[in-house]
Amino acid sequence: MNWRRVMALVKKDLKEFIKSKYVLSVIILMPLMFALLFPLTSVLPIAQLDPSEFENGEYGSFVNNLFSSTIDNWEALGPQAQTLIIISYGMFVAVLMLPIIIPAVTASESIVGEKERKTMEAILASPMSESEIVLGKIISSFVPSIIGTLFSAIAYIVFIDILLYPHIGFILFPDMLSMVLLFIFSPMISIISVELMIMISTRVTSVRDAYQIGSLVVLPLIMLVAAEMFGMLLNSIATLLGGIAILVAIIAILFRFATAIFDRERAIIKMV
Repeated sequence: MNWRRVMALVKKDLKEFIKSKYVLSVIILMPLMFALLFPLTSVLPIAQLDPSEFENGEYGSFVNNLFSSTIDNWEALGPQAQTLIIISYGMFVAVLMLPIIIPAVTASESIVGEKERKTMEAILASPMSESEIVLGKIISSFVPSIIGTLFSAIAYIVFIDILLYPHIGFILFPDMLSMVLLFIFSPMISIISVELMIMISTRVTSVRDAYQIGSLVVLPLIMLVAAEMFGMLLNSIATLLGGIAILVAIIAILFRFATAIFDRERAIIKMV
């Protein structure tokens, strides 16, 4: 593996992303929307309610079973504070769907976009191996995805802490589980999404086809990952680490598939 060649391909792709107004808008505006829109539409309305509306405890009895082992002094919190916490965690998981969504735009045109721009010939003629090309494409799509996710998550955390502190009396984020999800689980999910989109991009004939097919792949993946992340969030660290081990295996398997699907000779023949 020649890392100099791989990074040269990454730099080239990142420059292409910067030149594309559509890709750049998705990378910047979507994380900002997630960070602000979710708290404003889900957390703020509950925070503005009168605490007396929660005195019957119908919310507290539900969230108590979920978060009593996660939040210190959970039993001492009122039903409104408990409801705010569980919704804030749920929206945090939703923010961490960005590593799946952003690659649908960046990675979907990783291969087919090169064909449309007539730049694939230069890549195929280079001394780069198939694995180096695929790895370079993975990294170039992963970088904007994870940067956008980190930006959105940090903005969300700051916003939520400011919004919730008057109601719960302590800083909710960051905690250990949220940081594990953000810095370990989220990047791995991003790599999986990128690998899937690159496999699609390798086989389709236009960027539009890549977007359309990619959306069909992304939506079920979002629902599956959201359920899994939320389940891990509410279970033990051992469960979380077990999930991470499974994701490592999936990443390795998908990389082998993506490399095998990228047929250099077939690509050259189709362009001749």
